[in-house]
Amino acid sequence: MLTMLTRLEDIQRTEALLAKIAACGGYDKQDNDAIIGALVAMSPTKRAVTIERIIAETAAMSLGDREADFLGAAIRLVEALPGDPARLTVVDVWQRGPGMEPGVIVDLLTALGQIDDALTGRAADHFLAWPKSYGLDTVLVPAVRRLLGSSTIRGSAAVQRLRTACLDRLRARIAQPLEAPKDWRRANALACSCRHCAEPGHFLADPERRMWTFKAAEAARGHTEGTITGARCDLDLTTDKRGRPYTLVCTKNQASYDRRARQRKQDLEDLARIDP
Repeated sequence: MLTMLTRLEDIQRTEALLAKIAACGGYDKQDNDAIIGALVAMSPTKRAVTIERIIAETAAMSLGDREADFLGAAIRLVEALPGDPARLTVVDVWQRGPGMEPGVIVDLLTALGQIDDALTGRAADHFLAWPKSYGLDTVLVPAVRRLLGSSTIRGSAAVQRLRTACLDRLRARIAQPLEAPKDWRRANALACSCRHCAEPGHFLADPERRMWTFKAAEAARGHTEGTITGARCDLDLTTDKRGRPYTLVCTKNQASYDRRARQRKQDLEDLARIDP
């Protein structure tokens, strides 16, 4: 019934049935797959509450045979982790949320560490294999900081593997030179080389000029502005609306250096926390 309700996307009845399962205080381990499938369709808040209730009500009966009760469900959960496009089925349920967050990594590895060390290592390998889904800066480094503060999981091989990967990334980036621009030359990453976009490209490479203006019709001006914005050039853009046509005003800045300087500060703080 739970599987059918999930497939029908009947969220209200699915939540009601899960609430009854949690209240009963027990269920058969063959129900794990259906319960996991139903949980991922729920909102994060209700999912967390339901999982907590199920664990609280079944812990006394389940912990006596922990591996037998939870290993199968844990394997299915690791197999469903996002990242590998070949694993996607009809609907990638993980994509319904805001994306992978450090807290998910912490909770998952902490739980897996109580069930099976090899499975914990398998999850860690998956995180490292798919950096687009598990970015070191946004996901893994914050997760490792928290995992190293846990007395139950910080010494595991999986956490240490993630820690090593994070340290390698941080040290490599810290070793790169960091120097503020000495003149007005800026990187040209413009993707378009049409006659309208060629001029700002020449401007970016000029070490002497700080400002460039482009007086043109809206279509040409908008195209050029979009190209500059998409390339994240070190330019501040404004539109001078005096007279017709309007004028696009481009002023060089040092945004790229400022971003790298902020990243360097964060890298040093992260390095100190995970490699004291």
